[in-house]
Amino acid sequence: MKEFLKTKTVTYNLMSFTGFKALLLFSLLAESPKSYEEINEHFFNHPYLHEKISIDTLRVYINSLERIGCKIERTKKSQGAKYVLMNNPFEIRITDDQINSIAKVYKSISKNISVEDLMYLEKFFFKLASLVKNEKYTQTLEEISLLNNIDKKLLEELLNACKRKHSIIIKYNSPNSSIKNIEVKADKLEFTNSKLYLYGTSYEYNKYSSYLVSRIIEIVATEIKEHLETPEEIEVFYRTNLNKNEISLQENEEIVSSDETYTTIKIKNSNKFFITQRILSYGDSCEVISPQNYKDEIIATLKQMQEVYKND
Repeated sequence: MKEFLKTKTVTYNLMSFTGFKALLLFSLLAESPKSYEEINEHFFNHPYLHEKISIDTLRVYINSLERIGCKIERTKKSQGAKYVLMNNPFEIRITDDQINSIAKVYKSISKNISVEDLMYLEKFFFKLASLVKNEKYTQTLEEISLLNNIDKKLLEELLNACKRKHSIIIKYNSPNSSIKNIEVKADKLEFTNSKLYLYGTSYEYNKYSSYLVSRIIEIVATEIKEHLETPEEIEVFYRTNLNKNEISLQENEEIVSSDETYTTIKIKNSNKFFITQRILSYGDSCEVISPQNYKDEIIATLKQMQEVYKND
């Protein structure tokens, strides 16, 4: 210790080589199975060792590791005669019940955090998967992940564009017009019905729009235009007979009044389609109050829907 405090350098004299070599062997086998020759070569090329070990000495280190709970087996000659670390006391073991609990926690948390926080949460869970001795853990994560099959690099680029309100061109695989480039002023990333959307103002129509992230192939360019007029917002008032506590307000909504019978809500958006989606999501529990021209439009929409079902 005195020598180390004086020189700040680890030297041959300061090391317990039996313990060190056993730990070195553990780290090698934790990476992948190794043959005696591979272990010997690594020991010889190590900056502190520079020496080879006999097969008997190797058994001493293996015995040391087995005493602390490791299980090491050697494969047949036809399989390379490699030493395999079957299990060790440092592995994280998770039961199926614990995996189900983790899945419940994920589903609960994912409803109330930002997309950015969800991305970091998933990174943590999947990093943990590399340490867990249960294949069902990774399989369950992939099944419940809201970001599954979404390119993480693209996701980070979209988050960055939304933070800075950048104008971007996205290559988009549109279900109606195939692959096309779309210019949009990025606003936010948000889940709707468990699907992730990019929201922003479209340059083509000067209208607030949404784009399914799984259909975005790449960001072609950033900061295309410096200015874009903010589209005029539409303001609609509607009322619902649902209990006030049953209503989950969107960020563009506010409660105007509430009594024992109805809760009146104001919704504002520059895209009429989003408002209509919201109104229709209530089914027969909602009634549009004003403005009259939008009320007429929603009635016409409902009649068209009725005709479709009549024709069927």
